[in-house]
Amino acid sequence: MEDLIMSTKKFEANFDSLKTFECPAWFRDAKFGIWSHWGAQSVPMYGDWYARNMYIEGSPQYLYHLRHYGHPSKFGYKDLVKLWKAENFDPEGLMDLYHKAGARYFVGQAMHHDHFFNFPSKLNRFNSAEIGPMKDICGLWKKAADRHKLPFGLTEHLGATFSWWNVNKDADKYGAYAGVPYDGNDPSYRNFYMDNYEHFTKGGDNSKVPCWYTTNPKHHEYWLSVMKELIDLYTPDLLYSDGGLPFGQRGSGHFN
Repeated sequence: MEDLIMSTKKFEANFDSLKTFECPAWFRDAKFGIWSHWGAQSVPMYGDWYARNMYIEGSPQYLYHLRHYGHPSKFGYKDLVKLWKAENFDPEGLMDLYHKAGARYFVGQAMHHDHFFNFPSKLNRFNSAEIGPMKDICGLWKKAADRHKLPFGLTEHLGATFSWWNVNKDADKYGAYAGVPYDGNDPSYRNFYMDNYEHFTKGGDNSKVPCWYTTNPKHHEYWLSVMKELIDLYTPDLLYSDGGLPFGQRGSGHFN
């Protein structure tokens, strides 16, 4: 039974120490868990990465956005998130279903690359407690998981946001709105859309992500602050980053 006991080893703030990490017993023994990859991008129901692709002229999501909401210089992602109401969200009922299906841990999405948070953040006013649902989505998930004594995890996709969302600084190259900047250029919303001009190539092809993780130190610090906020709010049993650990060893000493 000794191998089933979670290690109480204290880790040092470096990767050599973390390489000795062993998977906790609850994760190793739980053969099935459920992850809710759910957020404001579900509003149009037209594919993941909607927040990026709606700013890429000619893409399916861009054309869908034109037909249903208008041009992204007039009705941008900041406006779309307000339409996410989550009025039928039933975390208790869903967790009952998940547990009956055999899930022995649950993971919720804290934020996707779209920079819209599913929890009441002091660092980003574009969050589900202040805009749209007016609910602490992560907190409600955690409460439901705790009732079933399920380990609770969160996923974060913020590390790539700074470069991923460079396209909101673009403008149409053709048609009636040629040259009209998308709403990502509005300085009033710069803290949401990111000050990421360094990843935008004017007149170039921004349909591909120029780099997954930016070298911008301000975004590194912001990411770290948000991760600390998440941990302090929810003490998750698991915190998943989309890809490798962003920005290498930066900030690792803050998570002892």
